[in-house]
Amino acid sequence: MKGKDNRQQTPVASRARLRRAMEALATFGLILVAAGLVAPMSFTQSPAWMATFKWIYAAGALMYFGARLTASFGRDESMRVRRLRRMETWAGICFLVAGFFWFYNTANSLWMASPFKAMQETIVFTLAGAVIQVVASWMLSSAQQKELRQAAAERAKKNGADEPKK
Repeated sequence: MKGKDNRQQTPVASRARLRRAMEALATFGLILVAAGLVAPMSFTQSPAWMATFKWIYAAGALMYFGARLTASFGRDESMRVRRLRRMETWAGICFLVAGFFWFYNTANSLWMASPFKAMQETIVFTLAGAVIQVVASWMLSSAQQKELRQAAAERAKKNGADEPKK
């Protein structure tokens, strides 16, 4: 066809493009989780706001979990990096559990006494997920930089061995 690129994309390139898209979706999910958690603390007197923002929180948690789960598949990276990506998936599970407790506690009328009483488990599991996410992203960044340095050293060693000695 005229004007179209007929070249096939390599699996590694398409996997990298998918991973970038999932990273953007996970970031948007985290923004929704943060907005869903912070906003009800600003509007503590209105149960309508609690109901609205629990759905926003749940949507963000589901987006984050789906993005991290999708990005954790694939065998194009080292075992250490794949394990760290799966660790990020556990942060998503913590966010989903937090959303479950928010729905469960508001269904049991615990929010009538205090909105913070209904959100107690939600806050705890959100903090646990945040800690897992921070630790995993630091470790993931470190592991990827280490692999890049090792690959550059191997390329330099290979290129140095190919040159004739003078």
